[in-house]
Amino acid sequence: METERMKKYILLFLVALLTNIYLSPALAADISQNYEKMIWIDQLKQVGAAYEGGKKVMEFPVITGDDETTTEPGTYLVRVKEEDYYSRKYQTPMPYSIFFNYQERVAIHGGEVPPPQKKIGLATHGCVHVEQPYIKRLYDWTETGRTLVVISGRRTQD
Repeated sequence: METERMKKYILLFLVALLTNIYLSPALAADISQNYEKMIWIDQLKQVGAAYEGGKKVMEFPVITGDDETTTEPGTYLVRVKEEDYYSRKYQTPMPYSIFFNYQERVAIHGGEVPPPQKKIGLATHGCVHVEQPYIKRLYDWTETGRTLVVISGRRTQD
């Protein structure tokens, strides 16, 4: 009886995992057909890419939240852009903020992105950090209300 229960949980876990890995890009691709511009953040690889008309125009390293301070996967629309936003909650500047969840003040914004070997144990509070020169270029390229943001996967231990 216990073995059957364990098999059931493993099967459910595998279905959820495979759905997240394989189905999310397909769904995002369908949704993205309605938008000329899309920013794709791959949390597993800690890399972002910007697409216009289905073609990649830019790729950049990122750092996102982790299992304690998550960057929630999902499909969002850029709602607000603020070049010189300052977070009162964290008492820190968030330059070139591209808000995809303005209610929660979650954004893609300027910030340090250490090399992969130094990223271990580092995370944001849920935002996506992109460093210069990429963040300025991404900020200028993004259009409020017309750019889709897809946060894919969940960050695991580096």
